[in-house]
This record gives sequence, C-alpha cells and structure tokens, in this order.
Amino acid sequence: MVVRIAVTAVFISTALVSSALSSTQPSSGSCSSRPSIYTTTPGYTNPRDAVVADVLLDRIVFSDGVQVQSNEFVYPGQVLNLTYNGPLARFRMQNGPLASVGTPDLRYIEAEDGNSASISAQDRVMFADRMELAWANPNLNNRVQLQTQAGYGFIVGLQTQIWDSNFADDARPELFIFEDQGNSVLTIQALDDEFNNVGTPVEVRAVDIASINPTKVWVGRWNQDGSPQSGTYELKMASLDLSRLGVTHLKWFRITTQVQGGGEASADLKIVAVDTSPAPAAQTMTFD
Repeated sequence: MVVRIAVTAVFISTALVSSALSSTQPSSGSCSSRPSIYTTTPGYTNPRDAVVADVLLDRIVFSDGVQVQSNEFVYPGQVLNLTYNGPLARFRMQNGPLASVGTPDLRYIEAEDGNSASISAQDRVMFADRMELAWANPNLNNRVQLQTQAGYGFIVGLQTQIWDSNFADDARPELFIFEDQGNSVLTIQALDDEFNNVGTPVEVRAVDIASINPTKVWVGRWNQDGSPQSGTYELKMASLDLSRLGVTHLKWFRITTQVQGGGEASADLKIVAVDTSPAPAAQTMTFD
C-alpha cells in the first residue's frame, strides 16, 4: 500500500522540537553562502544618482543558481508592539523625494498624532503602521531610519508564512535584512502565532552585514527639512537561513536593538523574506 505523508507535518514537528531545546542566548552570524542581489534604478543609468528616487530590489540569486523574482518576495504585512523611548527627530520613515514606489517623503514618529512635542502611545501605533507600508514594497530607499543609541523593539508579521528548503543551514536563506552602512546590532527572535518565543534568537552584528554582491547598492538620506544629505550611503545586507533561528517555518518574529558586548544599537532597516520550500506538489513524499 502506498502511504503519502505531507512534508509539512514533519516541518511542524521539527519546529516544536527546536523550540523546546533552544537556548535563550542569541547565536550570531549570517548565512555563509551569500546570495547575489540585483536591483534596478528606473530612469537612472548611474545607480548613485537614483538615491533620490527608486532603488528597486529586482531578484535574488542563490549560490546554487536558484533565482527568486520580485513577484515572489514576501514582505512584512504587520508591525506590532512598537517600543521606542528615545529622543525626538531621530526615528523616522524615509524615501527618496522623487520616488514613485512606496510611501513618500519623511515622517518622524512624534508627528503621527499631530503633536510633535512628544511621543505618545498613538504615535507608536500609527508609526508601526507606517513602517509596514515602507517595507511592503521593493524600493530599498523606502526604509526606517534610527539615528540614536536609544534603540527600539517591535514584532513583524510577514504577509504569508515562509518555509525552509532544508532542515539544516543551506545555500538558500529566507530572511534578508538590509541596513545602511552595516554598522548596527539587532536581535531577531522567532515567535509562534501567540507571540511566544520559539527557536533560538540570533544577534546580527556588523560582521554579519556585508556589501551586496555582485554590485554595491547606494541609497540616500535626508535632513529634517527633506533636503538630501551630502553624499551617498552604501546599503548592506545580512541573510539568515531559518535554521539559524531554530525553526523550519516563520511568520512572526521580534526585532530588538538591545546590545550585548558594545557596538552601535541603531538600525536602519528594510526587511524582505522569501519562501524557499518546494512547490506544493513537491511537498508530498511517497513511501512504499
């Protein structure tokens, strides 16, 4: 008799075991096999000139040759439980002033409720929604920027659950963290649907955030009045396989900037995920 068992059941079991055995101490590191990242800059031949407009993530090519196209990216669909107790005019959403993709202009967290003199609970809720909008598109210029050591924390919910292609660390990471200049520190903790910690937290440090291959990517920064800051800024990337987080599937995760052992806590972020699992038809194993 032929028995068909969906691999999904094995994935869930593995994730639960990982949760039960995981340590509370963050591990470290990015994927050892860094993918190649390709971008487009519509209307600009020189990518450095596009820092005022759109720097679009076009495709990801893994080291084994498998490609993920832009229509397959999985973006954050929710940002919840935002915490930030830092100074004013230091935490903002930004985009190029000439950008056509993503949320426009600059927006500071304290401006959300109409009173820029302080940061209220309403500011935090509304700014979390703005973070989700800034991340729900392929424009790498449209991102969140933090210019203080005060740090922040929040929960990210992806638009859809993603699955790993392999129980172990492999050549196809699923989570991509884009960060200005690669000099920040942040911790990523996988969560279940009830927001309980599962798996193993991973601390991403400067050593894990590297220049983008095969061509460096440049983004812009702007002053409080919206004028461009001088120069261009290199956008770097850390890629994480779900096995590093101790899980085989992921929808919810927490990001915090609590630093252990020194370093810069601020993190200027764009988050993109991919599902590297086989197509549904290939997720069924046959046993005779």
